[in-house]
Amino acid sequence: MFGLGGGTDNGGSGSFLPPRTLLAGLVAMAVGIGGTVGVSTLMHRAAAAPAAVSAQYLPSRVTQPWPAPDLTLKDQAGQTVSLSSLRGQVVVVTFMDPQCQTLCPINAQVLTEAEADLAPNIQPVLLVVSVAPDRTPTDVSNFVSHVTWRPGWHWLLGNQAELQAVWSTWSLAMQGTDVVHEEIDHVIDKQGQVVASLHPPYPPADLAAIITTQWSK
Repeated sequence: MFGLGGGTDNGGSGSFLPPRTLLAGLVAMAVGIGGTVGVSTLMHRAAAAPAAVSAQYLPSRVTQPWPAPDLTLKDQAGQTVSLSSLRGQVVVVTFMDPQCQTLCPINAQVLTEAEADLAPNIQPVLLVVSVAPDRTPTDVSNFVSHVTWRPGWHWLLGNQAELQAVWSTWSLAMQGTDVVHEEIDHVIDKQGQVVASLHPPYPPADLAAIITTQWSK
């Protein structure tokens, strides 16, 4: 019969380990196995844990007030809208393409979240100027089906000549007859002055705070 030490109990050449040595060996083996399993488990968990992701925002920019150029275009409902007719209200003017599937949806979501941060009684007017000519109300309807803007927004449409006049007065960069698209949201105060210009993505709370400040004036 073989003993735990690998020797025999009938006088063979092997010998039994002393009990203390045997016990120490077993404990060492247990600790070694447990430690290996523990380290392996921790390494697996570390590798499996997703890295923390933080939002990367561009800095908000509050400018010295400057007069907002007037604009007059028809919106998605065929209504003629001019910026000058909105004097006395806080207005957000931005430029997007309703067929855009890259930057514009990001900007639209930022605007949605900023509106959600506003108190119910604060109701700025959102004017979206198309950066592509001859877009249709259907294009606009398809785009806004993915956002939840408050009622009162206008998506301003037009042909090349109509839109290019607006792009020029608002200093949008041009390449030939096309806009070099730069996402930017302008806040217009009640006196018709541009008081802030923000480049998406920015913290939506920043826009909400600027609108709230202007609304209370």
